[in-house]
Amino acid sequence: MAREKSKTAGAIPTRDTAQKEERMISKRIRNGLLALAAPLLLAASPALASKDTPTIGVVVPTLAAQFWNNYIDFMKKGAKELGVNLIVLNADNKPDQMVKSLEDLVGQQADGIIFTPYWATAARGLSLAKDANIPVILTDSYPDFSPQSERFPNYEAFVGPSDEDAGRQMAEALFAAMPADANGKKVIGVVNGTAGTSVAIDRRKGLEDALKTHPEVVVAGEVDGNFVRDTSQTVFESLYQGHPDIKGVWAANGGTATGVMTALKNAGKQPGKDVIVVAMDLNPENVEAVKNGDLLFDIGGHWLQGGFALVMLYDQIKGQAVPKDQDNVKLKLLPLTKDRIAQFEADFPGGVPSYDFKAHSRVYTPNAAPASFELKYSK
Repeated sequence: MAREKSKTAGAIPTRDTAQKEERMISKRIRNGLLALAAPLLLAASPALASKDTPTIGVVVPTLAAQFWNNYIDFMKKGAKELGVNLIVLNADNKPDQMVKSLEDLVGQQADGIIFTPYWATAARGLSLAKDANIPVILTDSYPDFSPQSERFPNYEAFVGPSDEDAGRQMAEALFAAMPADANGKKVIGVVNGTAGTSVAIDRRKGLEDALKTHPEVVVAGEVDGNFVRDTSQTVFESLYQGHPDIKGVWAANGGTATGVMTALKNAGKQPGKDVIVVAMDLNPENVEAVKNGDLLFDIGGHWLQGGFALVMLYDQIKGQAVPKDQDNVKLKLLPLTKDRIAQFEADFPGGVPSYDFKAHSRVYTPNAAPASFELKYSK
């Protein structure tokens, strides 16, 4: 027995034994290489996944305004239908936070970015994205340069409202509804939006255009509500205390109008009766205010711009470039007065038009119509 053990211990390996050991060594080496490569494969997986499910980052000025929540909700619907990983960041009404959010999206290597360039952040954001070869679509606030330029070839398109026209329509409706005082004058107050943004500037231009043809209208004073309800309420309270002869208010957006109407009610006045108010956005609460008579006139639907931009950028990422003749979209908006409420509710249940994202995407529908469309009544 001992001799057999000694014989085995001192035996020369056979050919089969050697081959078996080689296979075992090869297996260990292969497993080791796979273990080393696994982290690299995992790190690369988001980029690989993005080819099928692109990541698109969105930065909005604030989520304290109902308008921007409507904007994001519509984009989320589109992201689900198209197959997009949507990252939403809130600048919280802070210029620095807007830039930081854009830096974060570039750092995450988003496949595309959609942002609203308040506070003159267009050039900064586009430069960050350009350096990372990321396509961008801007919404709502116009920069002072065009899309698809030599300076910013990654600036694919702009989608936003016809603010000047909307501001003029608001003013015309307000002036027509206001009775003149004993001196033949119509005294109004103005609550503007975020100072320095093209949105606020262009809407105010529309008001100014209307004022030129209505010498009977007197502007008692102007304040900046920053497009936010609470701020607008506070600044209008001060304006109204100093000018109680105000009988009409031109409010730059929906949240602004809500703040103004709250201030009036707190002062014991009835909006729509004691003081007439007009606004812009077609937020649900403003539609309700038109319906109950507190708000004379509203105009909007431009929160759809986010969804339109999403379709355009999705197509761009998937190889369907934005046509040059569709790279600067200015949306005509839908006006609403109390006599159109029934039609509005019939045409847009829940305040939202019917929209098929895939039918407007050239990736899914090769001969698709442009992503944007004009909001209209059926009758």
